Amino acid sequence: MTVVGPFGLHVRDQALEADVQSGLAAVEAGLLEATKSDVPFITDAAQHLVRAGGKRFRPLLVMLASQFGDPDAPGVVPSAVVVELTHLATLYHDDVMDEADVRRGVPSANTRWGNSVAVLTGDFLFARASHILADLGPEAVRIQAEAFERLVTGQILETAGPRDGRDPVDH
Repeated sequence: MTVVGPFGLHVRDQALEADVQSGLAAVEAGLLEATKSDVPFITDAAQHLVRAGGKRFRPLLVMLASQFGDPDAPGVVPSAVVVELTHLATLYHDDVMDEADVRRGVPSANTRWGNSVAVLTGDFLFARASHILADLGPEAVRIQAEAFERLVTGQILETAGPRDGRDPVDH
């Protein structure tokens, strides 16, 4: 029997489907928990895009990749939460840079609260991701730092554009 899973994928293994769905539900709960603050306004801003939904493609990849090892390992769900929090943080920042009005069918954070709150909320999400990451060990922290550096470098290059005489595709 074929089961329709996330993204409309046809999954023939019902046990795999159940494991992945269970993991994604735990990630969703982890995202809501990680975006809570003692300050209700910060919680509202931090959960804005979490509650707006999204495909959760990155956590899905983590859940699927975990099947090649131990899907029940204690770091699997926190790793997926870190990846998604990092992605969400970049969306808050990207919407400011692109002056986006809408994200995931809702007003972008910068439209709703202004650029400063949107950027600081993205920073808050990076901080929360880092906090979770610290419990995953120094190798995980190093990998995240390298990924973040590449992300920021790419954004700077995109923002600055190619230098005179440089091929725009190569830059």
